[in-house]
Amino acid sequence: MNESEDPLGSLVARSVGGDVQDVRAEELAAEDGLERKRLHFMRDGRATAVLFERSQRGVVLEAQILPFLARKTANVPRVHSRGIPPAHTSLGPWLLVEDLTVAAGACDGEAGDVIRAKIAVERAVSADGPALRALGVPVRTPLDVVRQESGDPNAEEAAGELAAWPVALVHGDLTCERARRAERGVVLVRWSAAHLGCGLLDAVRLAADLRERGRTRDADVVVETYVAESGGPADDAFVRAAKRMDALLRAARRH
Repeated sequence: MNESEDPLGSLVARSVGGDVQDVRAEELAAEDGLERKRLHFMRDGRATAVLFERSQRGVVLEAQILPFLARKTANVPRVHSRGIPPAHTSLGPWLLVEDLTVAAGACDGEAGDVIRAKIAVERAVSADGPALRALGVPVRTPLDVVRQESGDPNAEEAAGELAAWPVALVHGDLTCERARRAERGVVLVRWSAAHLGCGLLDAVRLAADLRERGRTRDADVVVETYVAESGGPADDAFVRAAKRMDALLRAARRH
């Protein structure tokens, strides 16, 4: 394949390995501020597709950490390649990742599988705090989250009660839209809000999304499963504080 004649095909070939043919790009609607394209190609006689996603200039967190997470766990998208342009350029970083856009939503099945996937990611990087920080993952306590997002004194009080919860990798926006069901299990997408902090907030955020969908029992199961299996303290006071904090933050976002 001649790179000068087909640079897109060359990128795909280098990224996925092996010979590829008939590469074409399908423009997709922007999502979460991302420029998105689906790249279709033939490989070993089979039609295949990957996603090209480019973040806005200076938004580098997901491009930094997703390849690292993908090497540690199967519960995040597979990363074929990435590019992080120099800071002085006008382009943002990009990722070439597996196409999960047509995969079934994981909440369509057993909702407990979603929170167990989150626990699996936490455990996979539980000893990698220094590496994650070096990749740019910020440390955000619950109080930091409140002060950065709303400054509500009532939310700050709830956040203070969560200070003793063990620090873990937090997704930051764990909803049903962020969970897909692949052949290998549940895959969690969109890690641009990731930080090191209180993982219980992920469980409570997912539970709130399920309640809004009318799935109250599944919401309860998600929180119960996280408390039982994540290694955090089995104290209902933490759950109450996390729910109160999440509700106040969501109310602030709506206004």
